[in-house]
Amino acid sequence: MREIEIPFGNRAERRAGLAVQLGFTLLGIVMMFLAYSDGHLAAMFVGPLVAVGGLIGGGVWRRKARPRRLVVEPQGLRWEEKGRLWAVPWYELAAVALSYDGRPKPTLWLHLVPNDPSAFTATYRSIPTTPFGHWVQLADDIGGDMLDLAFKRHAPQIYRGYVPHFSAGPGAAM
Repeated sequence: MREIEIPFGNRAERRAGLAVQLGFTLLGIVMMFLAYSDGHLAAMFVGPLVAVGGLIGGGVWRRKARPRRLVVEPQGLRWEEKGRLWAVPWYELAAVALSYDGRPKPTLWLHLVPNDPSAFTATYRSIPTTPFGHWVQLADDIGGDMLDLAFKRHAPQIYRGYVPHFSAGPGAAM
């Protein structure tokens, strides 16, 4: 059986985030210089706020849209992202599940349940951990059907399907 690769993130959205980031920063700088030349003291403080807001907002937007891949293969799971790579073999997991959060733009989450939680946490430090377990946010829900099919094909013995999201309350975890 072959590996199944699910890409997440969007390069066009990343470019749009960069354009917004640069646009608001330049607008803030222009506001600051124009306010200084006209003598408006209040706009001198608003300009840097607009610039900082643009930098932060565009940076968050670009981070959400960064390209990354989840590869499901016969040996296990592999996550490929700039600066954060990890691979988990199937035998170290007791269960794998998917869930959607309740936001207006749904986000897909990957839930990993290890056989030995303490050893798993010590070995795989780069896998995100929430108070409810090892949940990996996949940024968008586009790859949900393909990921469901990949788990059914490569890990049917541990795949639990779609489960309630942890934001649904304490009983939502598997």
